[in-house]
Amino acid sequence: MANASYAARQPPAVEGEKPVRVLVTGFGPFLTRYPLNSSWEIASTLPALLPASPQHPTPIQITVHHEPIRVSYRHVAHALPSLLDRNPADVILHIGLAASRSFFALEQGAHTRGYGATADVDGQVYPDAEAETLFPATEVPRVLQTGFDVEDVLGRWKAEIACLAGEGDGREGEGKSALLAGVDVRTNPDAGNFLCGFLYANALARSYRTTSSSREEAEEKADAPVAFLHVPDLSNHRDGRGGVELGKAVVIALLRALVESWRLKGVGARQDASKGEGGAEQQDDGRNNE
Repeated sequence: MANASYAARQPPAVEGEKPVRVLVTGFGPFLTRYPLNSSWEIASTLPALLPASPQHPTPIQITVHHEPIRVSYRHVAHALPSLLDRNPADVILHIGLAASRSFFALEQGAHTRGYGATADVDGQVYPDAEAETLFPATEVPRVLQTGFDVEDVLGRWKAEIACLAGEGDGREGEGKSALLAGVDVRTNPDAGNFLCGFLYANALARSYRTTSSSREEAEEKADAPVAFLHVPDLSNHRDGRGGVELGKAVVIALLRALVESWRLKGVGARQDASKGEGGAEQQDDGRNNE
């Protein structure tokens, strides 16, 4: 006799929205003070799927690159193009550590110059002369910006965190209120002049080149929109409630915000020519940022 639950009538399948594919990366260790990099610790714990819900009709498929990115200029310059080619995505989020900060920051842009002062894990820098070869001034602006509407994303991000914390409509708030209470999320104009900024510049330059190659076919040719998140050092909050779990919740809220903003508002320009060669205001010297 067939098992009753197995034989029970099932409701008809409902066709939902097509999943959005998101690629996420994190960095490996750097400096002796950070053998565990919070950016990778968070990325490596993300679920493979954020299912659709009444509040979020678009399911999100998350692919986390299988290993942390080495904190090395030349490794990034060599490996990032093939990494992106092997992991096709609709949206890309790179995560890095800003150990001197206590907040989470969605970075608006990056420079293609200025990586000659701070050495990477191999003891190497990336002088401007070498950057000119990687980012020729005739092809790529010195200041590149994300195509996302960062203020729109920020508003959605904060609203999502408020809901998760139980400050909004209460969904999923139970058990997360204490974890997310008072969490500080912001936008920031520039990712700095260390590996975070360098990786972001490489990713944005790739997208800029693809889009610029044919303005008439920009929408078809453009690479996936790219975002960069700086996270604080969370390695000293491993008490079961904070630390990585906090970072994971904040990143999931950001992924929801990025996908919704991308779907509803699209992406825009990737260059901020108004700032000229000097670029956006520097917020950190980059020594504690990847």
